Amino acid sequence: MKKILLLTTIYPLPTKDNKGTAVCHFFAREWVKMGYRVRVIHFQTVFPLPFYWLARMNRKLIAAKTGAVVYTQRDKGEIYESEGVEINRIPLFKPIPHGGYSKKTIRKAVEKIVAWNGESGFVPDIIVGHFPNPQIEIVGMLKDVYAKATMGIVMHGDVEIAKKVYGKKLLSLCEKIDIWGFRNKTVQEQFEREVMKVNKPFICYSGIPEDYITEKNTHTFTGGKLKFIYVGEMIERKYPVAVLDALKKAFPERNYQMTYVGAGQLLGTIKDRIATEGLQQQVATLGKIPRDSIKEQYDQADCMVMISRGEAYGLVYLEAMARGCITIASKREGFDGVIVDGENGFLCKAGDSDELAQIMKRISEMSVEEKKQISEKAIETAKSLTDFKAAKLYIDDVIRLSVK
Repeated sequence: MKKILLLTTIYPLPTKDNKGTAVCHFFAREWVKMGYRVRVIHFQTVFPLPFYWLARMNRKLIAAKTGAVVYTQRDKGEIYESEGVEINRIPLFKPIPHGGYSKKTIRKAVEKIVAWNGESGFVPDIIVGHFPNPQIEIVGMLKDVYAKATMGIVMHGDVEIAKKVYGKKLLSLCEKIDIWGFRNKTVQEQFEREVMKVNKPFICYSGIPEDYITEKNTHTFTGGKLKFIYVGEMIERKYPVAVLDALKKAFPERNYQMTYVGAGQLLGTIKDRIATEGLQQQVATLGKIPRDSIKEQYDQADCMVMISRGEAYGLVYLEAMARGCITIASKREGFDGVIVDGENGFLCKAGDSDELAQIMKRISEMSVEEKKQISEKAIETAKSLTDFKAAKLYIDDVIRLSVK
């Protein structure tokens, strides 16, 4: 049985509100099902106490504006198990947000990892870190302990962070890594342009639960007017207001329907626009709703649209495609390799309401059969990227590239 050690700074907590993106857990959980023994090191950053005082006073405002998880107290760490994955959450002190960790902090973290593994005789065959800070440095240090293990890093669109934190020593740190994964082709191109050429790269796609994929495509596209849906946080980098601007340009006669799902600072702006422009018959805002209810909304819509920037991947796009929605995603923002423009969906420059309006008009002018074809291809794409298939593709690439 191969043993995998995954290091990450983002991982769901074992609490009711389940803070933290679960992407790394989905990989780890599926690897366990495949027969691997998987351990996760979750580095939870902790800050000086005044930061938590400020967070408690401004939690709702920060969360609404950025969409980020806001912690209001220091984490103390925990060792636990979830779906067969062994997890050790280790607090790491950082004096300044977005900065680096001290050498002492890094050294102690490595000592804790080695000690925890040693207690049960866990010797990893593969060590992979997600996100660069502090994973690039720590994975490199673990190479001195586990010399036979394959060392990998997966970048999530955080090249600038790596450059800022590590500065001139970034290249020497990167040279200790055996293989590199990238959440999308755009991130790989930026990394190779600004840091170094990679000999053994792979693209690390995420998947969705198999039961999220529709068993029967309910989209007929015969309603006479297109029904759009936006699912995501109502924050600036996701441009939810730009979608309204595009609809106004594409359909001056207001022959469309638009549904917003999600919460955030800009939800108030959208509601104000609905009121001042008299769009109550065209636009609905549902706020945050359960995931199963979102499936129902996808089934009732024709097109899903979100043209955000800073997306390393964008699972919400894949979820919409899995239900048969014609999906409009951001161009060169994480989903280019999954959506082929005009074949199984469309790509639009992030935040560009003019380009989005043109795409909306293009879809509206397509025949019913053309729309159905794109819808069916979207479902087929989603079928190839279930949680299990994505995790298998990931680990198969790592093993393949590990061969000396």
